[in-house]
Amino acid sequence: MMRKPKIAVGGVIIRDNKILLTKRRDEPDKNKWAIPGGKLELNETLEEGLKREMKEETSLNVKIGKLLGIIEVINDSFHYVILDYECDIISGEIEANSDALDIGYFNLNGLSNVNETTLNFIREISKGVFPVSIINRND
Repeated sequence: MMRKPKIAVGGVIIRDNKILLTKRRDEPDKNKWAIPGGKLELNETLEEGLKREMKEETSLNVKIGKLLGIIEVINDSFHYVILDYECDIISGEIEANSDALDIGYFNLNGLSNVNETTLNFIREISKGVFPVSIINRND
């Protein structure tokens, strides 16, 4: 069986120096806090996929902004290429939906129980130079 990288998208919402994170329902990093998002489906554009994932995880309808970063997560069982975009809330109430266990805003400083990739990404975007590029290789 041929294995290939999977493309995923993430939505970054920051308000008052706090970032919106969801608690992951599934592996990898189940029960850890992360930027909301997920894998693209076949024939779905990056924007369509991100809008769908944000609705599935946060119950929010969002407007997609600039590309903030490209993250690669590579280990012996998977390879994700994640494109994280700035998002603005158009409508909806923040609520953990079907793909998340919990949701909340967290201070950009002093985060805990956050997956390593998210933590590295938040550190990098705090520097204000975009797009951020991170490779997290664990093989």
